[in-house]
Amino acid sequence: MKYSNKLELIEAIKSNADLFIKEYSDIEESSINIVDKEIEYTPFQMLSFCIGWMDLVLAWKNEEQKSIQKTPLATEWKWNNLDWLYQSFYDKYIDYSLKELINTFNQNVDNIIQLVNNLSDVELLETGKRNWAKTNGKEFSVCRLIHLNTIANFKNFRSRIRKWKKNNK
Repeated sequence: MKYSNKLELIEAIKSNADLFIKEYSDIEESSINIVDKEIEYTPFQMLSFCIGWMDLVLAWKNEEQKSIQKTPLATEWKWNNLDWLYQSFYDKYIDYSLKELINTFNQNVDNIIQLVNNLSDVELLETGKRNWAKTNGKEFSVCRLIHLNTIANFKNFRSRIRKWKKNNK
């Protein structure tokens, strides 16, 4: 994960988001909650997970702009025990149809791209430029944080959704 400017990051977000979300084009609404024991996630959970992390990134940015930073980069979170957080994503989107989930995913991707477009390369690529990219004394670049909460998730869950589809067709 090395980007030299925001255009490279934007292109990576777009291409990986497109590849991931296209996997949902042939999934039936009635099967989005089918658990595959090998995958351990349902299609609904995978999509909600990706949306939820983008929600958090956008919330961190918005709260910093309003000087209310209620959702700092989780200094108190135990990064190896976030089941409660993932469950909050699932709970938030439980009543969404597949079409609504896909639309929300696409809207969040557009909002993340807008966030990136509104930052300079320095703000994006250098560490310590945003309070919401700091945790437990560590500083991350906004670029790294966005990569981890978008592209990395899209790639990870794309391979899982493909395997889910193979196992459940």
